[in-house]
Amino acid sequence: MTDSIRIVDHYDDRDRWDAFVEAHPSGHFFQGWTWGEMQRGLGARPRRIAALAGNDIRGVVQVFIFQGATRPFAVVPRGPVADPDDVPIVRALVDAAIAAAREEGAFLLRIEPQWVWHAAHVEMMQGFGFAAAKQWIMPRRTLLVDLRPTTGEIWARFKSNTRNRVRLAEKLGVQVRVGGEADIAVFEDLFEDMTKRHGLRRAARETFGLAARAFAGTDTMRLYLARGGDDGPDVSGIIVFVFGRTATYLWGASSDADDARKLNPNQLLHWTAMQWAKSRGCETYDTFGIPDHDVDVLEAEYGRQTGGMWSLYRFKRGFSGTVVRQLGTFDYVMR
Repeated sequence: MTDSIRIVDHYDDRDRWDAFVEAHPSGHFFQGWTWGEMQRGLGARPRRIAALAGNDIRGVVQVFIFQGATRPFAVVPRGPVADPDDVPIVRALVDAAIAAAREEGAFLLRIEPQWVWHAAHVEMMQGFGFAAAKQWIMPRRTLLVDLRPTTGEIWARFKSNTRNRVRLAEKLGVQVRVGGEADIAVFEDLFEDMTKRHGLRRAARETFGLAARAFAGTDTMRLYLARGGDDGPDVSGIIVFVFGRTATYLWGASSDADDARKLNPNQLLHWTAMQWAKSRGCETYDTFGIPDHDVDVLEAEYGRQTGGMWSLYRFKRGFSGTVVRQLGTFDYVMR
């Protein structure tokens, strides 16, 4: 019953919050406490709201308040963390998020849930007064690699071209290492080169250093860098987060130099990260973002389309994952 739900704004029990988000099927590290603290360095104010039934957490939502050019705006990345079929809980969390955003002076609340697309859930969000957004921050589709089989079975499922490129990188002497905070500057430079090349949205340069410091000592964020041999320069890198049973490849970076491309380091980087994630108990490797099309369109067009996320799909499909469509992005304009 809705009258048994108690909303707690400014929730302050970090351990209980993270335990709930990590264990929940729709939990995501963007709704984790550490990510919220990291965002402070980018100018955000995290506001944490929990829905309780008795002493049990039934759902949470972490709202980020950013200062826009003239007025603040509010964003909920990959939240609320709640069962989308539990409408009273979702409604209570969404209403609380709207109230918090309004109290902060925001003109807009943008919500991007970690829920698989379902027409009934889209209608639910629209019933709460939200409209489907024309722009999005979180990718609407992703490709998930199943890490539950044995390492050998995961490897065998890769496309033959991907396996061949891993072997080629090893044959050419590519070395993959775990980078530390001191290596973030190398990744930043590679990242700028890559985003220009693919025409992708850039993260703020300071984001990577803030994340490295926020997650330091937890072994839940790893920077992997690849170089040609022991003395070669770093030519490619990825940053992967482990949260609950999911590892998420969030950022990648690579050099555009001819010698770097010939080394084919990227498939080896991801294969290394997948093995680490599996050793940490992860069941899923989220490649985080592909073009927003159904599988039949993706498979028919990837060979013809160029640039942007199509280049990423051509690469990621080699890991033989499952395409998943998220619910989407929804905006509530304050009235």
